Amino acid sequence: MYKKYLAPSLLLVVSLMMVIGCDKSPTKPDPVNEFNLVTAVGDVYFTSYTTVSGAGVNATISSVFDNLTDGNTANDPFIIDYRSATDFASGRIKGALNLPLAELINKVNDGTIPKTKKILNVCYTGQNSSYATVVLNMLGYDSQSLMFGMCAVDTSVNGGKNWLNQIAADERAGDLTSTASTTTTTYDFPVLNTGKETAEAIIKERFSATGWPKMANDVWDNKANYFIINYWPEAEYITPGHIPGAFQFTPQMSLKSTEKLNLLPTNKPIVVYCYTGQTSAQVVAYLRILGYDAYSLMYGVNGFGYNAPGYTKGRYTPPAPGAFAAIMEK
Repeated sequence: MYKKYLAPSLLLVVSLMMVIGCDKSPTKPDPVNEFNLVTAVGDVYFTSYTTVSGAGVNATISSVFDNLTDGNTANDPFIIDYRSATDFASGRIKGALNLPLAELINKVNDGTIPKTKKILNVCYTGQNSSYATVVLNMLGYDSQSLMFGMCAVDTSVNGGKNWLNQIAADERAGDLTSTASTTTTTYDFPVLNTGKETAEAIIKERFSATGWPKMANDVWDNKANYFIINYWPEAEYITPGHIPGAFQFTPQMSLKSTEKLNLLPTNKPIVVYCYTGQTSAQVVAYLRILGYDAYSLMYGVNGFGYNAPGYTKGRYTPPAPGAFAAIMEK
Protein backbone atom coordinates (compact mmCIF):
# COMPACT_ATOMS: atom_id res chain seq x y z
CA MET A 1 0.00 0.00 0.00
CA TYR A 2 2.80 2.40 0.86
CA LYS A 3 4.43 1.70 -2.46
CA LYS A 4 1.23 2.82 -4.19
CA TYR A 5 1.57 6.35 -2.81
CA LEU A 6 5.36 6.54 -2.65
CA ALA A 7 5.97 6.57 -6.40
CA PRO A 8 3.72 9.59 -7.12
CA SER A 9 5.27 11.45 -4.15
CA LEU A 10 8.76 10.89 -5.41
CA LEU A 11 7.67 12.00 -8.87
CA LEU A 12 6.27 15.24 -7.38
CA VAL A 13 9.50 15.96 -5.47
CA VAL A 14 11.63 15.36 -8.55
CA SER A 15 9.39 17.59 -10.64
CA LEU A 16 9.57 20.41 -8.10
CA MET A 17 13.37 20.16 -8.01
CA MET A 18 13.48 20.37 -11.79
CA VAL A 19 11.23 23.42 -11.81
CA ILE A 20 13.29 25.14 -9.13
CA GLY A 21 16.53 24.26 -10.96
CA CYS A 22 15.19 25.61 -14.25
CA ASP A 23 13.98 28.82 -12.64
CA LYS A 24 17.37 29.58 -11.10
CA SER A 25 19.22 32.02 -13.36
CA PRO A 26 22.94 31.40 -13.88
CA THR A 27 25.20 33.72 -11.88
CA LYS A 28 26.67 36.42 -14.08
CA PRO A 29 30.39 37.13 -13.67
CA ASP A 30 31.37 40.49 -12.24
CA PRO A 31 31.97 43.07 -14.99
CA VAL A 32 35.58 43.68 -15.95
CA ASN A 33 37.12 46.87 -14.58
CA GLU A 34 38.84 47.96 -17.77
CA PHE A 35 40.60 50.92 -16.17
CA ASN A 36 42.26 48.63 -13.61
CA LEU A 37 43.41 46.20 -16.29
CA VAL A 38 45.15 48.96 -18.25
CA THR A 39 46.71 50.66 -15.21
CA ALA A 40 48.13 47.30 -14.11
CA VAL A 41 50.22 47.46 -17.30
CA GLY A 42 50.85 51.21 -17.10
CA ASP A 43 51.96 51.07 -13.46
CA VAL A 44 54.78 48.75 -14.47
CA TYR A 45 55.78 50.57 -17.67
CA PHE A 46 55.80 54.09 -16.27
CA THR A 47 57.76 52.94 -13.23
CA SER A 48 60.57 51.22 -15.12
CA TYR A 49 60.20 53.28 -18.32
CA THR A 50 62.23 50.76 -20.30
CA THR A 51 61.57 48.35 -23.15
CA VAL A 52 60.96 44.66 -22.52
CA SER A 53 64.66 44.04 -23.18
CA GLY A 54 65.63 46.62 -20.57
CA ALA A 55 66.78 49.32 -22.98
CA GLY A 56 65.79 52.96 -22.76
CA VAL A 57 62.66 53.93 -24.67
CA ASN A 58 64.49 56.66 -26.61
CA ALA A 59 67.24 55.76 -29.08
CA THR A 60 69.85 58.31 -30.14
CA ILE A 61 70.76 58.59 -33.80
CA SER A 62 74.37 57.69 -32.91
CA SER A 63 73.28 54.38 -31.38
CA VAL A 64 71.01 53.65 -34.34
CA PHE A 65 73.80 54.47 -36.81
CA ASP A 66 76.23 52.18 -35.00
CA ASN A 67 73.67 49.40 -34.99
CA LEU A 68 72.86 49.67 -38.68
CA THR A 69 76.51 49.86 -39.78
CA ASP A 70 78.01 47.14 -37.56
CA GLY A 71 77.88 44.52 -40.33
CA ASN A 72 75.37 42.39 -38.42
CA THR A 73 71.92 42.63 -40.00
CA ALA A 74 70.49 40.14 -37.50
CA ASN A 75 70.31 42.81 -34.80
CA ASP A 76 68.84 45.53 -37.03
CA PRO A 77 65.53 46.94 -35.81
CA PHE A 78 62.25 46.88 -37.70
CA ILE A 79 61.89 50.58 -38.59
CA ILE A 80 58.55 52.35 -38.91
CA ASP A 81 58.43 55.89 -40.31
CA TYR A 82 55.19 57.77 -39.55
CA ARG A 83 55.80 60.78 -41.81
CA SER A 84 53.69 61.54 -44.87
CA ALA A 85 54.34 59.48 -48.01
CA THR A 86 55.70 62.57 -49.77
CA ASP A 87 58.18 63.40 -47.02
CA PHE A 88 59.11 59.73 -46.65
CA ALA A 89 60.02 59.70 -50.36
CA SER A 90 62.34 62.70 -49.91
CA GLY A 91 64.69 60.67 -47.70
CA ARG A 92 64.41 57.91 -45.11
CA ILE A 93 66.42 55.42 -43.10
CA LYS A 94 67.13 52.37 -45.22
CA GLY A 95 64.51 49.65 -45.03
CA ALA A 96 61.95 51.72 -43.14
CA LEU A 97 58.25 51.00 -43.50
CA ASN A 98 56.08 54.06 -44.14
CA LEU A 99 52.97 53.84 -42.00
CA PRO A 100 50.24 56.31 -40.99
CA LEU A 101 49.95 56.32 -37.20
CA ALA A 102 46.23 55.61 -37.52
CA GLU A 103 47.12 52.25 -39.11
CA LEU A 104 49.36 51.09 -36.26
CA ILE A 105 46.89 48.73 -34.57
CA ASN A 106 45.80 47.24 -37.89
CA LYS A 107 49.41 46.38 -38.66
CA VAL A 108 49.84 44.92 -35.17
CA ASN A 109 46.78 42.74 -35.70
CA ASP A 110 47.77 41.48 -39.15
CA GLY A 111 51.31 40.60 -38.04
CA THR A 112 53.13 43.20 -40.16
CA ILE A 113 54.90 44.47 -37.05
CA PRO A 114 56.97 41.59 -35.63
CA LYS A 115 57.33 40.80 -31.94
CA THR A 116 60.59 38.98 -32.67
CA LYS A 117 62.54 42.15 -33.51
CA LYS A 118 63.19 45.47 -31.87
CA ILE A 119 60.96 48.21 -33.24
CA LEU A 120 62.37 51.66 -34.02
CA ASN A 121 59.70 54.34 -34.42
CA VAL A 122 60.58 57.42 -36.46
CA CYS A 123 58.70 60.61 -37.29
CA TYR A 124 59.57 64.27 -37.86
CA THR A 125 60.56 65.32 -34.34
CA GLY A 126 59.97 62.34 -32.05
CA GLN A 127 56.48 63.37 -30.93
CA ASN A 128 54.36 60.94 -33.00
CA SER A 129 56.95 58.18 -32.72
CA SER A 130 56.86 58.50 -28.92
CA TYR A 131 53.09 58.13 -29.06
CA ALA A 132 53.49 54.88 -31.01
CA THR A 133 56.32 53.67 -28.77
CA VAL A 134 54.32 53.64 -25.55
CA VAL A 135 51.44 51.76 -27.15
CA LEU A 136 53.71 49.10 -28.66
CA ASN A 137 55.62 48.65 -25.39
CA MET A 138 52.39 48.26 -23.44
CA LEU A 139 51.36 45.60 -25.95
CA GLY A 140 54.54 43.66 -25.25
CA TYR A 141 56.75 44.81 -28.13
CA ASP A 142 60.39 45.84 -27.74
CA SER A 143 59.91 49.38 -28.96
CA GLN A 144 61.99 52.57 -29.05
CA SER A 145 61.53 56.06 -30.43
CA LEU A 146 64.25 57.85 -32.39
CA MET A 147 64.99 60.99 -30.39
CA PHE A 148 64.24 64.15 -32.38
CA GLY A 149 63.05 62.05 -35.32
CA MET A 150 64.38 62.79 -38.79
CA CYS A 151 65.55 66.19 -37.52
CA ALA A 152 68.35 64.22 -35.84
CA VAL A 153 69.26 62.40 -39.05
CA ASP A 154 69.20 64.80 -41.98
CA THR A 155 67.91 68.37 -42.00
CA SER A 156 67.79 68.35 -45.82
CA VAL A 157 64.83 65.95 -45.99
CA ASN A 158 61.27 67.26 -45.88
CA GLY A 159 60.45 68.07 -42.26
CA GLY A 160 64.08 67.75 -41.20
CA LYS A 161 64.18 71.39 -40.14
CA ASN A 162 61.02 71.32 -38.06
CA TRP A 163 62.96 71.44 -34.82
CA LEU A 164 65.25 74.23 -35.99
CA ASN A 165 62.23 76.29 -37.00
CA GLN A 166 60.68 75.83 -33.56
CA ILE A 167 63.59 76.73 -31.29
CA ALA A 168 64.39 80.15 -32.74
CA ALA A 169 62.79 82.16 -29.92
CA ASP A 170 63.06 82.10 -26.13
CA GLU A 171 60.05 84.32 -25.60
CA ARG A 172 58.85 82.53 -22.45
CA ALA A 173 62.14 81.53 -20.84
CA GLY A 174 61.90 84.36 -18.30
CA ASP A 175 58.28 83.69 -17.40
CA LEU A 176 58.72 80.51 -15.39
CA THR A 177 58.31 80.45 -11.61
CA SER A 178 59.80 78.55 -8.68
CA THR A 179 56.58 78.85 -6.66
CA ALA A 180 55.11 75.36 -6.26
CA SER A 181 51.46 74.63 -7.01
CA THR A 182 49.78 71.89 -5.00
CA THR A 183 46.42 70.19 -5.04
CA THR A 184 44.69 67.64 -2.82
CA THR A 185 41.50 67.41 -4.86
CA THR A 186 40.91 63.84 -5.96
CA TYR A 187 38.69 62.49 -8.72
CA ASP A 188 37.06 59.22 -9.58
CA PHE A 189 38.91 57.39 -12.31
CA PRO A 190 37.39 57.39 -15.81
CA VAL A 191 35.16 54.44 -16.68
CA LEU A 192 36.16 52.54 -19.82
CA ASN A 193 33.49 50.64 -21.70
CA THR A 194 35.13 49.02 -24.71
CA GLY A 195 33.55 45.66 -23.93
CA LYS A 196 36.96 44.00 -24.09
CA GLU A 197 38.21 41.75 -21.32
CA THR A 198 42.01 41.92 -21.57
CA ALA A 199 44.42 44.83 -21.18
CA GLU A 200 45.82 44.17 -24.66
CA ALA A 201 42.41 44.33 -26.33
CA ILE A 202 41.39 47.42 -24.35
CA ILE A 203 44.62 49.26 -25.21
CA LYS A 204 44.17 48.49 -28.90
CA GLU A 205 40.55 49.61 -28.87
CA ARG A 206 41.24 52.80 -26.92
CA PHE A 207 44.26 53.74 -29.04
CA SER A 208 42.22 53.32 -32.22
CA ALA A 209 39.48 55.51 -30.70
CA THR A 210 41.75 58.31 -29.44
CA GLY A 211 43.82 58.67 -32.61
CA TRP A 212 47.07 60.55 -32.98
CA PRO A 213 48.79 62.82 -30.44
CA LYS A 214 46.92 65.84 -29.22
CA MET A 215 49.06 68.95 -28.95
CA ALA A 216 48.37 72.11 -27.01
CA ASN A 217 49.79 75.30 -28.48
CA ASP A 218 47.84 77.90 -26.51
CA VAL A 219 48.92 76.97 -22.99
CA TRP A 220 50.78 80.18 -22.20
CA ASP A 221 47.82 82.35 -23.19
CA ASN A 222 45.18 80.16 -21.53
CA LYS A 223 46.88 78.56 -18.52
CA ALA A 224 43.71 78.61 -16.40
CA ASN A 225 41.91 76.46 -18.96
CA TYR A 226 44.21 73.50 -18.33
CA PHE A 227 45.44 71.23 -15.57
CA ILE A 228 49.16 71.54 -16.38
CA ILE A 229 51.62 68.80 -15.46
CA ASN A 230 55.34 69.50 -15.23
CA TYR A 231 56.84 66.05 -15.78
CA TRP A 232 60.25 66.71 -14.19
CA PRO A 233 61.98 65.77 -10.94
CA GLU A 234 60.94 68.06 -8.09
CA ALA A 235 64.34 69.77 -7.82
CA GLU A 236 64.17 70.89 -11.46
CA TYR A 237 60.54 71.92 -11.07
CA ILE A 238 61.82 74.50 -8.56
CA THR A 239 65.08 75.35 -10.34
CA PRO A 240 65.14 76.43 -13.13
CA GLY A 241 61.36 76.70 -12.66
CA HIS A 242 58.06 75.80 -14.29
CA ILE A 243 55.05 77.23 -16.07
CA PRO A 244 53.02 79.17 -13.47
CA GLY A 245 50.25 77.00 -12.08
CA ALA A 246 51.79 73.72 -13.23
CA PHE A 247 51.76 70.74 -10.89
CA GLN A 248 54.88 68.61 -10.47
CA PHE A 249 54.66 64.91 -11.35
CA THR A 250 57.81 62.87 -10.79
CA PRO A 251 58.85 60.63 -13.71
CA GLN A 252 58.76 56.89 -12.96
CA MET A 253 56.58 57.39 -9.89
CA SER A 254 53.66 59.83 -9.99
CA LEU A 255 51.67 58.20 -12.80
CA LYS A 256 51.06 55.00 -10.81
CA SER A 257 47.41 54.40 -9.98
CA THR A 258 48.35 54.33 -6.29
CA GLU A 259 50.23 57.64 -6.46
CA LYS A 260 48.95 60.82 -8.15
CA LEU A 261 46.75 59.44 -10.91
CA ASN A 262 43.59 60.25 -8.93
CA LEU A 263 44.61 63.93 -8.81
CA LEU A 264 43.94 64.24 -12.54
CA PRO A 265 40.63 65.91 -13.34
CA THR A 266 38.10 64.24 -15.58
CA ASN A 267 36.29 67.54 -16.23
CA LYS A 268 39.19 69.63 -17.52
CA PRO A 269 41.81 69.28 -20.28
CA ILE A 270 45.22 68.11 -19.07
CA VAL A 271 48.47 69.38 -20.58
CA VAL A 272 51.74 67.54 -19.96
CA TYR A 273 55.14 69.03 -20.70
CA CYS A 274 58.72 67.82 -20.32
CA TYR A 275 62.06 68.88 -21.81
CA THR A 276 61.42 68.04 -25.48
CA GLY A 277 57.81 66.89 -25.78
CA GLN A 278 58.86 63.31 -26.48
CA THR A 279 58.28 61.92 -22.98
CA SER A 280 55.12 63.96 -22.56
CA ALA A 281 53.81 62.45 -25.82
CA GLN A 282 54.15 58.99 -24.25
CA VAL A 283 52.38 60.16 -21.10
CA VAL A 284 49.57 61.73 -23.11
CA ALA A 285 49.06 58.59 -25.19
CA TYR A 286 48.64 56.62 -21.96
CA LEU A 287 46.31 59.16 -20.36
CA ARG A 288 44.10 59.27 -23.45
CA ILE A 289 43.89 55.48 -23.47
CA LEU A 290 42.74 55.75 -19.83
CA GLY A 291 39.98 58.17 -20.79
CA TYR A 292 41.50 61.54 -19.89
CA ASP A 293 41.33 64.59 -22.16
CA ALA A 294 45.11 64.97 -22.34
CA TYR A 295 47.44 67.03 -24.54
CA SER A 296 51.19 67.33 -24.97
CA LEU A 297 53.03 70.65 -25.07
CA MET A 298 54.92 70.12 -28.31
CA TYR A 299 58.72 70.47 -28.08
CA GLY A 300 58.45 70.97 -24.31
CA VAL A 301 60.85 73.56 -22.92
CA ASN A 302 62.83 73.40 -26.16
CA GLY A 303 59.89 75.23 -27.71
CA PHE A 304 60.12 78.32 -25.51
CA GLY A 305 63.45 78.29 -23.65
CA TYR A 306 65.99 76.57 -25.87
CA ASN A 307 68.87 78.99 -25.33
CA ALA A 308 68.09 80.09 -21.80
CA PRO A 309 70.47 79.14 -18.95
CA GLY A 310 69.26 76.13 -17.01
CA TYR A 311 67.17 74.64 -19.82
CA THR A 312 69.81 72.65 -21.66
CA LYS A 313 68.67 69.18 -20.55
CA GLY A 314 67.59 67.15 -23.57
CA ARG A 315 68.34 70.04 -25.89
CA TYR A 316 68.21 69.31 -29.60
CA THR A 317 71.43 69.57 -31.58
CA PRO A 318 71.20 69.45 -35.40
CA PRO A 319 73.31 66.81 -37.19
CA ALA A 320 76.31 67.69 -39.28
CA PRO A 321 75.43 67.61 -43.00
CA GLY A 322 75.86 64.09 -44.37
CA ALA A 323 76.92 62.62 -41.00
CA PHE A 324 74.44 59.74 -41.31
CA ALA A 325 74.22 59.47 -45.10
CA ALA A 326 75.36 55.82 -44.96
CA ILE A 327 72.01 54.73 -43.48
CA MET A 328 69.83 56.92 -45.71
CA GLU A 329 68.03 56.17 -48.97
CA LYS A 330 65.47 57.76 -51.29
